[in-house]
Amino acid sequence: MLIDGFLVTFILLILYVCILFIFKRFGVGAKIKCKDCNNCCPDCNNVLSRIQRKRFDYFLNYITFRVFDARRYYCSNCGWEGLRWEKKFKAS
Repeated sequence: MLIDGFLVTFILLILYVCILFIFKRFGVGAKIKCKDCNNCCPDCNNVLSRIQRKRFDYFLNYITFRVFDARRYYCSNCGWEGLRWEKKFKAS
C-alpha cells in the first residue's frame, strides 16, 4: 500500500487547525472572570498581573496561527504563572 506523504500532511494540518478552533470555542486557557475582576487566577481567584512574555510564548503564538493571542500573567497570592487569552476577537 502506497501512502501519499502530502495527503497525510494535509490531513494532519487540517486536524490541527480544527483542534485549535475547538479549544477556542470551548475556552480552554481563556481568562476567568469573577465578581471582583475580569482576570482571575485559576487556582485562588485572586487578581492576575501581566508580566513579560518569554521566547516560548512568541513561538507558541506562531505555531497556533495567532488564534489565541495569549499573554503571560502572574498571581501574587499563590505564585501561579501562565498564559491566558481573551474570548473576544480583536482584529489587528
